[in-house]
Amino acid sequence: MLAGLILGATLAIGLMGILGLLFHADAQLKTAASQILRWFPGPVWGLVVAFSFLFRSPRHAWLTLVLVNAVVWVLFFLLHGVMA
Repeated sequence: MLAGLILGATLAIGLMGILGLLFHADAQLKTAASQILRWFPGPVWGLVVAFSFLFRSPRHAWLTLVLVNAVVWVLFFLLHGVMA
């Protein structure tokens, strides 16, 4: 449960960053891309927390979510380097 709460938040933020880069989102709150990004992290975080109960052990949950977070954040920084 704690793994889903902590690492789910970082995963949702990383995925939001990737989508922001791909959508070329800006600070205009009325655009469709900004609205998608605004509401995206909540459901993703909730799903990660819910699915974290399906892991065999807390250790397995932590390891898996750390690995997924690492992949997402490396992808984010690679995209940021290429698109910036």
